[in-house]
Amino acid sequence: SKVETYPEDTGVPGRKDLTILVQEKRTGSLSLGGGFSTVEQLVGTAELTQGNFDLFNWPSFTGGGQKFRLRLSYGSVSKNFLLNIVEPYFLDRRLSLSGSLFYSEADYLSVDYNQRNYGFSFEFRKPLTSLMYASLGYQLQNVDIYNVSSSAPPDIQLQQGTFTESKIYGSLVFDRRDNPLLTRAGQRITYSPYIAGGFLGGDTQIYGWDVEGSQYFPLKWDTILLFNGEIASVDTWGNGAFVPIFERLYLGGANNLRGFPFREVGPQQNGEPIGGQSMARLTVEWTFPIIEKARGALFYDSGFVNADPWKFDFSHLASDIGAGIRINLPIGPMRLDYGYPIERAGYHGGGHFNFSVGYQF
Repeated sequence: SKVETYPEDTGVPGRKDLTILVQEKRTGSLSLGGGFSTVEQLVGTAELTQGNFDLFNWPSFTGGGQKFRLRLSYGSVSKNFLLNIVEPYFLDRRLSLSGSLFYSEADYLSVDYNQRNYGFSFEFRKPLTSLMYASLGYQLQNVDIYNVSSSAPPDIQLQQGTFTESKIYGSLVFDRRDNPLLTRAGQRITYSPYIAGGFLGGDTQIYGWDVEGSQYFPLKWDTILLFNGEIASVDTWGNGAFVPIFERLYLGGANNLRGFPFREVGPQQNGEPIGGQSMARLTVEWTFPIIEKARGALFYDSGFVNADPWKFDFSHLASDIGAGIRINLPIGPMRLDYGYPIERAGYHGGGHFNFSVGYQF
């Protein structure tokens, strides 16, 4: 953007008008990219954004200060579509309103079924302080469980078909990290409750909550110590008969217990993960600089998933130790971790690599 100012005579002694000319910067962008991970494999993406969108200003659709985002991704085991519009000052208040349309297909969640989600949501978000905000939203979606294998566990075969889910959800977030991209100090705490079914309609009648917290400590020689923990539970209410597999809790993989395959930790039937209703986990990670834009990591992960709600005992605890590397490449971030199980909770395999890389151009 470019700003120019110059004074103009007013005809009144000692007074001048100040004229300000503003040349607006480009507010729209189109990006193409891709990525690879051990779970989702190869994925290509295209994203269109407009930072000065106006839903009601046809045909230019610009000038209203709204945020527009259209994102498409297509991969070997996943497909995603997202259309999102945000009004940052709804009713001229410090209150944002966002609306989304979404569609996703996931073939990597299980070897015994595929899952498709599609629907819409809207959400209000309100800053409470400079470090805290609250949100409240509603989501209506259909979830298809399809391509169910004939050898799938009974718990999965019984859920083949389409579920309609009507859900109210919220969050309370406290965030005082010094830098969201490479945090060296601070903390972030998130509380996320939700309820579905009953007076809201739909086929699922459940409620649940999730609490996650991270604490970062800067140490000598530009090393960073991270403690990250999470605890969650989900249960039925009213006439709800069961918690569907797409709302159950899972652990294992690149984002939590890195010494175990994706979703491998927790209840299983016939050797296939079916998820649980109570979960807790902890990660301790120490990162250190290697060269510029490259950091090494040593970590410890531990956690459990129990079949019953509100059951937070450690009888099925799984844990791992490992090492990794993070490289901030010009084309995007790369992360490689190797974790080895030290408490297996019924898992009989060896160590596990987790790799991901993404880029935009």
